Order: sequence, then structure tokens, then C-alpha cells
Amino acid sequence: MARNQKNTRRKSGKRRFYKRKTFWLVLAMVLLVVAGIGCLAVDQYTREYRERAEIYDLEEINTLELPSIILDRSGKEIGRIFVQNRSIVPVEAVPDLFIDTLRAGEDSRFLTHDGIDYIGVVRAVKLNYQAGTTTQGASTITQQLARNAYPLKQDAMAKGESSIQRKLVEAFLARRIEKRYSKKEILGFYLNRIYFGSGFYGIRSASLGYFGKEPNDLNLSECATIVGLIKNPTGNSPLNSLTRSKVARDMVLTRMVDEGMISRSEAVQVKSTEIKINPKPIQRGTSHLYERIADAVAKSLGDDVLATGGFRIHTTISAEIQDAAQQALALSLDNAEKQPGYSHQKYGEYEKGAVGQKPTYLQGAVFMMDHTTGEVLAHVGGRDYAEVPYDFIEMGERPLGTAFFPFLYATGLAGKHTPASTVEDEPMDNRSVMVGGREGILGEWGMEVPSPKYEGRMTLRRAFEKSKIAATVRLAAEIGVQRIINAGVSFGFDMKSAEPLPRVSVGWEPASLKKAVTAMSTFPLLGKKGPNNFTYLTKVEDQSGKVVFRQPKKFNPAGLLLDESVAWQVHSLMAGGMDEGSASGLRKEMIAKPFYGAGKGGTTHDFADTWFLGYNARITCGVWTGFLHGNTEPIYPGAFSRDISMPVWAAAMNAATPAFGGKEIERPASMVEMKICSVSGKRATQFCQEMAEDISTGNVRSVSTQFSEWFRKGTDNLSFCTLHSGAIDSSMDPNGAWNNMPALDAIPIRPKNPVLIGEDPYHTELPSYATSSDGGGLMRRSTNVLDSLDLGDFEDSIKMRKPEKMEIYVE
Repeated sequence: MARNQKNTRRKSGKRRFYKRKTFWLVLAMVLLVVAGIGCLAVDQYTREYRERAEIYDLEEINTLELPSIILDRSGKEIGRIFVQNRSIVPVEAVPDLFIDTLRAGEDSRFLTHDGIDYIGVVRAVKLNYQAGTTTQGASTITQQLARNAYPLKQDAMAKGESSIQRKLVEAFLARRIEKRYSKKEILGFYLNRIYFGSGFYGIRSASLGYFGKEPNDLNLSECATIVGLIKNPTGNSPLNSLTRSKVARDMVLTRMVDEGMISRSEAVQVKSTEIKINPKPIQRGTSHLYERIADAVAKSLGDDVLATGGFRIHTTISAEIQDAAQQALALSLDNAEKQPGYSHQKYGEYEKGAVGQKPTYLQGAVFMMDHTTGEVLAHVGGRDYAEVPYDFIEMGERPLGTAFFPFLYATGLAGKHTPASTVEDEPMDNRSVMVGGREGILGEWGMEVPSPKYEGRMTLRRAFEKSKIAATVRLAAEIGVQRIINAGVSFGFDMKSAEPLPRVSVGWEPASLKKAVTAMSTFPLLGKKGPNNFTYLTKVEDQSGKVVFRQPKKFNPAGLLLDESVAWQVHSLMAGGMDEGSASGLRKEMIAKPFYGAGKGGTTHDFADTWFLGYNARITCGVWTGFLHGNTEPIYPGAFSRDISMPVWAAAMNAATPAFGGKEIERPASMVEMKICSVSGKRATQFCQEMAEDISTGNVRSVSTQFSEWFRKGTDNLSFCTLHSGAIDSSMDPNGAWNNMPALDAIPIRPKNPVLIGEDPYHTELPSYATSSDGGGLMRRSTNVLDSLDLGDFEDSIKMRKPEKMEIYVE
């Protein structure tokens, strides 16, 4: 018993291992070794990033106006981008209220950390781990300054590094900045550099751009709204979405309550109010083109990349075409303002900054692209960016007018119609179309001549070339208005909500210039779809010449919008309009000889808008002129596209010819050629001739009405012309009596010669262009039926006996 008690005392007296000093000494040594190894590993892993952080010159941290150079496609400088809507203010001009709001929203421990918020990093790692995705960030104000002041993102992209690797460089650079500059200096750098959305850089630019006031005058709601922009400058901008901006503002207010900067009641009161904006932005001297290029860079490299500056931006723009388009547009608009009847504000009369005056003068735009790649060659979004920054190419829509005809006729030719189909060209009651009023006769503005004339029955070719209004409206009725709307949607126009009314046929629905140009490119592409994305950039280089962005090659969407034969037929119609139609004389103005392209002008019924859309085998170009404020008054009475838009288009295309002169647009092999009578639209015979007077000599001659037309295979089954041959038209013999007569069992007598032998007192000899007996083409004769008539006698006076005196008796 005693022995057991002794053993028990012995066991109970034995010390546990974790209470021994040796254990803790060994554990401490192990932990030190592990920590040392860990530190060495971390040091080894991060050494590259620390060294990278050392290469950035801290003296350049406040360099704000380093321009980025814009180069055209041949390397010629065409402009420089400055971030000129930035206005530098001292940090003393920023109220403490804003700085407190900034700290609450972005970096609550800004005043105490060394550039890295280690507590915030741990918190972010924990929350992101729990969420299973990245929901939290831990970037300090100093880190944000580092990545905005230096090209960290571009350098990381060039090296193929991950965002974590970039963050390491950013963190080490932030620590360097904290060692070099005071907190006050860092705040000053940050507030004048950071991007606040909608093109506003720096606190003063944002304060004026959103609320029309100086930073020192901002209230709590406005401070929180601006701070709420930092995490998502574009999405949270109150100019883009007041709802999202309010959500971001309220989150910042909640953070201020959490940090004890404002009371909960103050936050509730401010959250109950709506955001009220009053934009009075600082204007920067730039152009519509520069804005598009800046947007393209921001989309490719990030919103704030241009704040760094020093880039060489290689673009798809041609300086020669861009300059020619700008100059031609300015000249054409200036000439339009000088026309009799122009009663609107003139460009030279507008005084920028004058009280109560707005720029409402005549505007215009030019857009040209390579339709095989989508590369933009010229972009003139308006007349004067400094006065009217609105970009019509990007945001504008106006009715196409008669420029819509190619798409309408394509719809008809894709169905049962052919270029030789006929349609009636006679006056039409305007009540059937309802444009420009409810009464009277529908106007014939499409011909673009002062005194248009109706021609009766005509072929679709002639109706298109002459840009006939009434004839086209009747054609639209045959095609079906809803079918035309559906085709318009297929071409890319926003016509899904268009009412199926006859006015659709005269280009009533509005369209953007980009969509019109894209739709027009279908014809030189022989029915293939044009580009659905446009390219302004080819590559971007940083200050050291390193390529930080290269545009990948783009391809047009696959598939056909039109049968290639239909596309070529419409091209043929437009080419014909340049010779004898509404665009007559244009071919002579083109420096490419021969010019293989084509185009179509467009004038609206109210003469308030003019268009010209055209192309060659390589490029497509569109021009618009009109007013931006929805004016429905005419530019001036009789303002036609051939006088305003067409000269601009010709100048731009001529400037493009040396580098982009297109080859001939090849006719599809499936096309079938046939001789057609231009009057009846049917297959021509040797008798298809009409009398015409030679204006130069006064002689009356018979003139052939036949011409060559091209048909889609399967649509060339035409009957012979009955208008000139004297044959019985089936429409005149509904019962088919002539066709049902019994055939005679007789051998026909065939003439041995094409003309009578001997005297021909009755002038029965065939005309000089009658078909030869062997069917081998046209006969070439030296005489004509009417050539032997002495028409000069017709002008001789005939003496007549004086009539006797006549008396009238009234009963």
C-alpha cells in the first residue's frame, strides 16, 4: 500500500512537456528558423519588384501635362492629347470636409500608415476568402497615386505579369513615396491627378464639371458623391446614372459614420436627398477625333492611362483624308450659309460666351472607313468642337431621306422585281404618304432639280437613277412596307419600332452616320456584311518606345445580307445615277479615271437634312449636313444634297484615291445580260425606237430605246416589247384569242436580202440599227427611214388665200 502511494506521488510530480523550458526554447528556435527562411523566401521573391519600384523617378510624380502624341497611319503627327480639363489647386483650397470624406471612403488609416495599410490587407484577404472572389481592395491613397503617376499597369502588361505582381511593385513604390513626401504633399498630388469620371481629372475639374462650384464650396452630399466616383469613375458618374451615383454616395456616408466623422442622423438626412447636378465643366481645346482616340485608348488600357501621358498613339486615320474632309465640309457649309433664303444663325455670327446665345448654326459630319477591316480613315464629328462638342457620328440620328432608296430598291430586287420592271411616275396625292403636310401633291424633291417633270411609266432603273419620289412610293407599295422595314433592320438600322406607313419609303426614319455607312458597304462587298466594330488604333507605345497595346486583327461578321447579284444590281443603279441621274456630273469630278465606285445622295422632304453615301471597292464614306437641335425648317429652300453634301464626299474620296483607289467591283458570273427597251421595260426588238429631235441640228431622227441590262439568273424570262413591235399584248387579249388561233400549214417565204431590191419610193428600208438577218448584232447602214426627208421644208411659209369677210347675224 505504501509502495503504491509512493509511485502515485512520483507520477503526479512529473512536469508536463509544455511546461518545460526546453520545449519553449526549442519551439522558439524552430519558429525563428522558419521565420528566417520565410523572410529569406519573401525577400528573394519580392526583390525583383522592389528593384522595379526603385526605377521610377519620384521627381516626376507631379508631372501632369506630358502630352500623348497622335500619329496617323503613316506615322505623321496629327495632334497631341493634353489632359486640359485638369485645373491645379493647392491642397489648402480643398475643404477639410472633403479630405475627411476621402479618408473615410478610400483610406481611413492614411495619416498613420507608411504607404501600405497592413490591417486593410488582412481584412481584404479574409473577406475575399470568405466570398470566394475578389470583393474588397486595400489600396491606400498613396498606392492609388503611384499607379496613376507611373505606368505600372502598362509595364506589367508588357511583361505579362498578374495583378498581384503589379500590386507588389505598387506597394513598394508607395513606401518610397511616403518616405520622400509628407502626407500633405501626397494629398495634393493625389487630388490634382486622380480621375473622377466623365473626362474630369482632379478635384477642381470634377467639382465644376458636376456641380458648377469651386471645391471649397462643396457640401457633404457633393463631397460624398465625388469620392464615390473613385472606385468606378464611369459607372458612378451622375452624368451617366444618378441612381448608381446615389448608391455610391450613400456607401461613403455610411463609412463616415463608422469612422465617427459624422453622426448617424446627419447621414440619414443627407441620404434622403437626391443628387442635384449643375455641370459647368472646364473646356479643353481638342476635337471630335481626339476624343474618339482618347476613348479608344481608355477602353484598351484603362480610364486613367492618359493622365500619365507620354504615349505615342498610332492610329488608322489618314491625315490627308481627314484634312480634306474638314476643309471641304467647312467650305460647303459656309457656301450654304450664303445662299438666298438661308435664314438661320451663321457660324461667324455666334459669339461664344454671349448671354442667352446658343450655337444653332448649320452643322455637318464626315465618316470614312476601310470596309474590309473596319479601320476608320476620317472622323469629322462636327463643325467646331470648342463650341459644339456634340459628336454627330457617335450620338446623332437624322432622317435619311432619299439616301434610303438603295436599301428599298435592294429589297425589291431581292424579290420579284428587276431593274427592268416598270412603275408609274405620275403625280400622287400627298395624303397617301403624309410627309410635309396633308394636302396637295407629293413633292418630287428627289430629282434635285428646280422643276422636276413626270415621265409616266418607267423602269426601276430610271426611277432610281432619277431618284423619283412618287414612283418609289408606288414601288414600296408593291414590295410591302413591312418587308422594307424588316430589310432595314437587317441592314442595321433602328427600325424595329417603325410604323408600317408609306412615309418609310422616303427615308422618314432617323439613322446614324455610322450605321448608314456600314449599311452602304454591303454593296461594294457584294452582299456581305460590313464591319460591326470600328478601329481607331493600331498600337500604343509608352515613353520608352515599348508597345503597351497592339490592335488585334478584326474581321467582318460572317454571312450575307444580300444575294451578290442583287448587291451588284443596286451598285449598277447607283453608278448610273452618277451619269444621268440625281448625282449627274459627279463622275467627272472624281480624279480616279475611270471611277469604279458609286454613291447616292439623300435629301429630306423638308430640305432640313442632306446626305451622301458612297464607296469604291476598298472604302465607304458618308456625309451629313443639317441642324443638331431637331430643326425641321429647310437649310434654305431647295437645299439639295448634290449642292451641299456631294462636294464634300467627292473631296474626301479624291483625297483617298492615291492610297485607297479601289479596283473595279466585279460583276458576279451568274448575271445575265439582255437588251431591254427603256420605255416598256421588256425585251427589245429591232422596232424599239422613238422619234427624237437633234437639238444641235433641229433634225428629227428615230433613236433606239434599247439598252443592256443585267439580271439575276432566273429573272431574265421577259417577253418581247409590244409597245413598238405592234404585237398584241396579253393584257389587251385577256381571253387569249390570238394565241388560240389555228396554225396555218404553210411554208414561210424568207427574204434573200435585208432590204428591198430596187427603188424604195416609200422609204421601207430598215433603220440603221435594226437587227441583222443572221442575228449577229446590229446592221450598220448609211441611211435611215427619216434621213431622206427634207425637214427643212417644214419651216417654209405657205401662202394662203385671205378668207372672206364673215358676218354674224343675231336673231
